[in-house]
Amino acid sequence: MYKYNGTGNTGSFAWLFQRISGIIIAICGVIIFYQTAFNGAHNVDAWLVFPVLAFGLWHTFSGFKMITDDYVSCRTFRLILQIAYWGAGVTLFALGLSFI
Repeated sequence: MYKYNGTGNTGSFAWLFQRISGIIIAICGVIIFYQTAFNGAHNVDAWLVFPVLAFGLWHTFSGFKMITDDYVSCRTFRLILQIAYWGAGVTLFALGLSFI
């Protein structure tokens, strides 16, 4: 059963950064698309890949966390999922850095 815990500003930073990261991903994605289309797939600037990797993973796993917070009522299961999200995010970030 859902228990009302009051209101707060705990999600305002996450909400704002979710929008900012989406904008950054979209801008870098358009630039990468045009570089790939006109210069070939191997001529993408490395400085564009890191923001897409970092903000893309943040955006993805922040979204997963928001969905978990909305739909998983058990605190223990929510904690387990968030630990799994962090583990997957750090692992994917490390793997992504190895390709840059």
